Amino acid sequence: MNGVQLLGLIVATALVSSLATLALGWLLFERWLRPQLERRWAALAELLEARVKAGAGAAGQELLEPLRAQVRGGVEDAAAGLLPQFKAELTAGFREAATDSLPALRDEVRKGFIDALSASELLDRTAKKVVRTGSSLVESGLNLLRATRPSERDE
Repeated sequence: MNGVQLLGLIVATALVSSLATLALGWLLFERWLRPQLERRWAALAELLEARVKAGAGAAGQELLEPLRAQVRGGVEDAAAGLLPQFKAELTAGFREAATDSLPALRDEVRKGFIDALSASELLDRTAKKVVRTGSSLVESGLNLLRATRPSERDE
């Protein structure tokens, strides 16, 4: 063997040894180290999530009451500012609606009274007819009881 062949053999042996070490390390990582790391990362993620939720919940509870007070105060201030304007607009709207509908209301009331008066006239006429018809029926019945002849009845 000459020097170049010996050097090629050494380089080839080193290269094969490096590749075998790399393959063994990769296999060891995939089979044993990676599952352990993933379990630890999952546990740490759950712990971190629980701590963040607890911290956020506590911070939210601390800020909730001041926020409610601010919102309540803002709403009350806005309502106090808008209430006189709302009352004025509502009053104006009711007056306008009343003014617009007053003639129609008067007409409806007038028609109602006219209908009531005409209904009473109709009732009077109906009552008179009933009395006339009833009296003629009674008269006919009495004439039948007297046993008079039809020619005498006509006279």
